[in-house]
Parts: sequence; structure tokens; C-alpha cells
Amino acid sequence: MMNHPVLLLLSGILLGLLLGVFLNRLASVFLQEQISEDHQWDGIPDSHSRPRQFFLLLLLPLMLALITAWRSWTPELLSDIVLTGSLFVLAVIDWESLLVDMRVVIVAMVLRLFWLLAFGTDFLLQALLGLLVGAGMLYLLGIIYETLRKRRGLGEGDPALLGLIGMWVGWSGLGPVLLVAAGSGIIIGGFWLLKKNQPLLHTPVPFGPFLCLGGLLVHLLLQNGWMPWHLELTAF
Repeated sequence: MMNHPVLLLLSGILLGLLLGVFLNRLASVFLQEQISEDHQWDGIPDSHSRPRQFFLLLLLPLMLALITAWRSWTPELLSDIVLTGSLFVLAVIDWESLLVDMRVVIVAMVLRLFWLLAFGTDFLLQALLGLLVGAGMLYLLGIIYETLRKRRGLGEGDPALLGLIGMWVGWSGLGPVLLVAAGSGIIIGGFWLLKKNQPLLHTPVPFGPFLCLGGLLVHLLLQNGWMPWHLELTAF
């Protein structure tokens, strides 16, 4: 009875609403604490930001409803809730402030580690490699970019964010994540800058939201078996 599709959808929506309210409050408090008047993005945070409420109070519940209907009441559902919720709130915060809330990243990493120890020991090594390779690779790219261009190209929290994503997709899933993030960043970020009449080369655009998009998309594709080459790579 509890696995009826309608009940699963309704349960997912309710769960998403509760989580969304909590994450919306968390994001508001973080932004109020961190953003100053001279911040280089949009300045003073709006505690009732409509885009934030759209993503956390509407899109997140709908997403969790679909995931709950797909996963049913399995341990994988718990892992997906942690990933989806953390990526949604990190994307919203980074978009509004160019900041990554490291508390969310650390808590999500710890929860993922506990989940792997309890339910996914076979994937534990891949997850740890994904963490190290993801964080290390993006940190190195940031240093190279800053050395060549004499200015910061990535936020300080972006490597940690990619490391977090790597704990779900493994090291071999990081390439597709970066590909999706770069492509969506160019399209969506470029369109946003043009709409705002901002210079394309000198206006900072947060990369975190696009990493979150790539991470969630690649994770779901992998879980549905739409990237069979990933299984071959993880064997090495």
C-alpha cells in the first residue's frame, strides 16, 4: 500500500516541502550573515527572494516527488534526498552570493560517507576517489587559470562542491559533470549577462549552480543505466 505510485508522489511532495522550508530558511540566514554591501554580486540579500522560493519551495518538492516515486522506500532514496537537497540549496546560495556554504558541503559529505558504510561499501573506493579527484582537479585548474590570467577564475568553494558530487558519481563521472556544467554555464550564464547588459568577460558568474545541475543530471543518468561506459571505467 505504501508503495502505491500516488502515495509515493504525495509523500515526496510533502517531504520536499518540509525540506524546502528548512533549506530556504538556512539559505536566508547564511546570506544575511555573509553578504555585505560591497559584495560583487547582487548586494543585499532578499529574505523573500522569488527565485529562491521557486527552486526550494516548488521545484525541489516536485523533484523529490519524482525521485520518491522512482526509488520507492529504499536506502537509495535517502542518499538521493541528501544529494538533491544539498545541491539545490548550494546552487541557490552561490547564485545569489558567489559563495558556497561549506557547512552544507561537509554535512552532505559526512552523511554520504555514513550511507556508503551502511549500504554501499562496494562503491566506497569510487566515492573517495571521486572526492579527491574532483576537489583536486578543480583546485588545480583554478590555480592554473589564476596564474595565466592574473585573476581568480573559480570560487574557493567550487573544488569542494565538485568533490561532494564526486562522492555520488565517482571519479569517472566527473568529466560528464564538468561538460554539462560548462555547457549550461555558457548558455544560461551568457544569456543572463546579456539580459542584464553586463560585460561578458569582466562580470563574475557563479559556477556552482551549473556544477550542481551537472552533478544531479549525471547522477540520475548513471543510476538509470544511461551511461554504460561508466561501469567499464570504474572497473579500472
